Amino acid sequence: MSNVSEAERKLRIDLAAAFHLAVANNLHEGIANHFSAVLPDRSHFLVNPFGLHFSEITASNLIVCDFDGNVVRGDGAPAASAHHIHAPIHRLVPRARVLLHTHQPYATALAMIQGGRLEWALHTTCRFYGRVAYDTDYDGVALSDSVGERMAGILGHAELLFLGNHGVMTAAPTVAQAFDDLYFVERAAQTQLLAMSTGRPLALLAPEMVEQVAAQTRYERFELGYIERHFAAQKRLLDSAGCIYRQ
Repeated sequence: MSNVSEAERKLRIDLAAAFHLAVANNLHEGIANHFSAVLPDRSHFLVNPFGLHFSEITASNLIVCDFDGNVVRGDGAPAASAHHIHAPIHRLVPRARVLLHTHQPYATALAMIQGGRLEWALHTTCRFYGRVAYDTDYDGVALSDSVGERMAGILGHAELLFLGNHGVMTAAPTVAQAFDDLYFVERAAQTQLLAMSTGRPLALLAPEMVEQVAAQTRYERFELGYIERHFAAQKRLLDSAGCIYRQ
């Protein structure tokens, strides 16, 4: 990576770490799914080349595409669905500089339920209040830009998109923030499904309490630096295990 800027090098390392953290937390499907991050020039993005397992991704083997999905640097090409989902969203939603798309088990299970939604019955879930959107128009594998364009329109100002009968996607300005959301939506979905499995009604929080906790967790995430500290801690775990993501 000697021929890239320091900003790109750091972005590559963080995005590569996200792939390995997805493996460590069972948020992946082998060579399926895709993560992307817009480069500092704001006209190209990093993405994983099709065929590499998430555990094989390194900072140096990420490829660079333009917003039309054309590969401009690196070996290989993105999966067709990565091309047709990530390129249109990056093009149409400039604030979505990082997109992490997975079929992680618990959040995806929630997306399989008729009318499945995050329910405001848990402290952890409240962190997503006012930040979630739902795409319920599943139309098969993403083989045209119209799919990503539809997702971009639904995403709006949200930072978490549930894809009905499909999976989830987080959208954020940084890899750390996008991964933080990916990690915690899985925890929230897992806990909600466990509670639902009892057959007992959920103890929903009052709207004013949901808003209060959302504000409190927003303060923790941004003012107290929770997002960056969480991601740094996760990367330390990778480093201590001798992970290859920095290569």
